[in-house]
Amino acid sequence: MDTIPAHPVTVRRRDPLRSATGALLGVLTTILGLIVLAWLILFVTKGRFLKPTFERYASRYADRRVAVAGDFQLYFNPFHLKFLAEGLSLANPAWAHDPQLFTARLIDSEISTFDLIFGRQHVLFLNLDGGTAGLEIDKDGRNTWIFAGNTPFKVPPIDRANVTGTVAHYIDAKHKADVRLAFGDLAGSVGKRGENVSGPLTFKGGGTALAAPFTLRGSLTTPNSTITGGKTGLDLHAFVAATQIDVSGTLPGATRIEGADLRVTLAGKNLQTLFKLAGANAPASRPYKLAADFTKTGNDYSFTHIHGHFGDSDLAGRLAIQTGGNRSKINGDLHTQTLDILDVGPWIGYSPEKLDKQGGKGAITTVNGHPTVLPDASLDITSLKGFDADVHYTAAHIRTGTVPIANLDLKLDLDDRDLKLKPVAFDVIGGRVTADIDLDAHKEPVVADFDIRMTQVPIGRLLTSFKVEDNGTTANVGGRIKLKGAGDSVKTSLGASSGRIAIIVSNGTLWVRNIELAKLDVQNFLLAFFGKDLKKPRDIRCGLAAFTVTDGISRADPVIFDTGRAVYRMNGQFSFKDESIALSLRGKSKELSLFSGQSPIGVGGYFAAPKVNPISKELLARGGASVLLGIVATPIAAILPFVDLGTAKNSNCAAVEGGKTEAVVNSATPDPKVKKKKK
Repeated sequence: MDTIPAHPVTVRRRDPLRSATGALLGVLTTILGLIVLAWLILFVTKGRFLKPTFERYASRYADRRVAVAGDFQLYFNPFHLKFLAEGLSLANPAWAHDPQLFTARLIDSEISTFDLIFGRQHVLFLNLDGGTAGLEIDKDGRNTWIFAGNTPFKVPPIDRANVTGTVAHYIDAKHKADVRLAFGDLAGSVGKRGENVSGPLTFKGGGTALAAPFTLRGSLTTPNSTITGGKTGLDLHAFVAATQIDVSGTLPGATRIEGADLRVTLAGKNLQTLFKLAGANAPASRPYKLAADFTKTGNDYSFTHIHGHFGDSDLAGRLAIQTGGNRSKINGDLHTQTLDILDVGPWIGYSPEKLDKQGGKGAITTVNGHPTVLPDASLDITSLKGFDADVHYTAAHIRTGTVPIANLDLKLDLDDRDLKLKPVAFDVIGGRVTADIDLDAHKEPVVADFDIRMTQVPIGRLLTSFKVEDNGTTANVGGRIKLKGAGDSVKTSLGASSGRIAIIVSNGTLWVRNIELAKLDVQNFLLAFFGKDLKKPRDIRCGLAAFTVTDGISRADPVIFDTGRAVYRMNGQFSFKDESIALSLRGKSKELSLFSGQSPIGVGGYFAAPKVNPISKELLARGGASVLLGIVATPIAAILPFVDLGTAKNSNCAAVEGGKTEAVVNSATPDPKVKKKKK
């Protein structure tokens, strides 16, 4: 039997690549199905079930409590992420005044999914209603918008926005600021899509700054850039403590001042407000208006291109305030073209309000029934503890109304409560006054040290300043004032001061009329008046007005003027304590004079109201004696009480011009008299 051969069996092997591809497609199909399922579940449920998960993870990320009081939605619509929350709140740190950093009645937004995949945040649409922000900086510099890991909050780019009913509360403990702002509604498109927001983002509100109430209004002029986190244009107007503040320019961001480029204009009644806002202090001023470019770099605040006026004086230059250390420091270079002398008054303690209303008379006050002129405003010692200063100030011209003063140069240095004005120098009619003033506030009361020096000033030009003729006047005046006292004001420190005052008149000539009237020499004055030599210059050999000051009492030591015909001496004292004057001037002739009173001229009253009394009791007594002699004797005897035999000797001018004390001047050998040449 024949066998039937069997057909061979073919075994198919699987293609590995095709198997892998199939498996991968299966996995991808499964994943895609799951994604579609998840998308479908989220779309159908709107992702409301994710609310607890969102609150938990958001709170962990921010290290703050995040909560949603009302509806919550998180889903893809259809491809971009849809996020909606009603009553969203983000907590502040426990130390903050406001419990919430941010709350909103409604947030409805659409976020780019593609950007999220690559770790970017990009909001395609935002509808924000009833947003409230609680921003705060404490005394240590901590702020509420820094999250865990010291990550600051940054506004993501937003394409389209609709913002309504938004308010913000800002607290700055360091500057004692408490601000509440309400923002105007905003609607429009920004970024690359659609039309940009057409109008500015306006705001208005008020609060307190440095414990003073204020109002505020303004706008963010570049809302498109602001919303996307870029530079922010700012136009702000505020009124605080009788001061108008106007600010325009750009900020690096809506909540950042670092690197700002702003023009700041301030106008008010007192310049101190500017420095107090920066945490520093300065002397008071009359009404002012100043503008400056402002920027902040780190802890440094810079005011450049300063231009404006205070009172009736102009001001320009720059100031920089450095903060962040134990004490702030003010560095400055300021200059004035024309300085009105009244504007200097507030620097040393005079009331700027009184100076504005009364001019120079505003420096005078009534104390215990009599006028006083020395300023009695106390130095703010507490404020000196908080800052140092290095300021250079110059003024080309000083308007006084009488004596022309020019080229003021002042260097102010404050180092840990040691205030030095060194030098304070200025020109006076061809002479130069230089002062060194040291106020040591380490001690209580403050110790003040004054050292004032004056080079030779022409008396003739000085008289001209007071509209007095100086015909033939060639003498000069110079001197030095060196006093030291303790007190918290100019008045109290001078009232407790000790030292010496010495004003020296050099050899020269003086108009005869002034000399004769001062000495009440009737004979010589009448001869000059009716003769051709009425305005003939008279020689003045030397002069000294020196006072030794002890505990605020200044005693003449000596006051002496030696002329060709007479020697004048002044006795008495004046007081820095109550500003009283009790001096008397007597002239003694070197020549025979028949009708010379030779009696003291009294100078009394107070600094603010001096009184000159040429009719002394001694002169009245002489007049009475003359009448009596005329009655009981002869008419010739009646003139005897007025006869001056002319026995006065020349002074020792070397001792006088050396500013020596009265004891030294009196004991010095008199200068020899020069015999007159016969005509």
